[in-house]
Amino acid sequence: MSEKKENNNGFNEEELLKKVEKAAQKGANKASLSKAFVSSLPSIIMICLLAVLIVPKIYSLNDGLQGFFHFDEPVEGHDMTIDNNGIFGYTAADFEEAILGDSSKLKKLEVFSQKISDASTITDTGLLNWGIFTKNQLITYNGTVVYTVDLSALRNSDISFNEEEKIITLKIPHAVQEEINIPEDEIQFGDTSKGLLAFGEIKMTAEQASKIQAEARKKMQQKLDDDDVLQTADRFAKLAVWELYSPIIKGVAKDYSLEVVFR
Repeated sequence: MSEKKENNNGFNEEELLKKVEKAAQKGANKASLSKAFVSSLPSIIMICLLAVLIVPKIYSLNDGLQGFFHFDEPVEGHDMTIDNNGIFGYTAADFEEAILGDSSKLKKLEVFSQKISDASTITDTGLLNWGIFTKNQLITYNGTVVYTVDLSALRNSDISFNEEEKIITLKIPHAVQEEINIPEDEIQFGDTSKGLLAFGEIKMTAEQASKIQAEARKKMQQKLDDDDVLQTADRFAKLAVWELYSPIIKGVAKDYSLEVVFR
């Protein structure tokens, strides 16, 4: 027969003893853990305090070392920091106040340009104008001249309509020659040819060089006048103005054509 003891309600004492023993064991384990926690509590508190005190210092030291050798911040007293290497120096830039120059509203249409050059021979004679003491140098001046039409001078009376032939006529001023431009880097100095007893290079003052260049410019202008370049510029002026305004007129009235004439 089984040794289990049960009452009339089916109560099992052995099962009850097992549950009590298991509960007691759990209580003992919890008590042991609680006792261990209480005993180590001072150490835990100390570790936390040290962490609170030391960790920020470590981060601060790290930031300080990085800042000691390299800075991302601008260098005080300079407008712009290009590169900042801490104790190894920095590269900075400073700017002066911006200055506005002369302003002008563009009103002229460039219709034609012409390159032109002129050569001048400079002769420096020596003792008694003898050839053995004479020096010669060739200077070539290369310039450009531009011709323009002043469109700001156009008036309402310069525009007329022919409704029957569907032609719009635009009267423009003649082309005008601007100043001949001779850039300094376009001036070519040839080698100096020298007599047997001529030494050194030909020397000129700034005033002398300016006078020679002015004379070369006069020669250039004479050539432009002789070849009637202005008449050529006029032909290109009519074409340039037509190319500028014809698409505009076609966009407004596609059946109309543009004719450009001089006043």
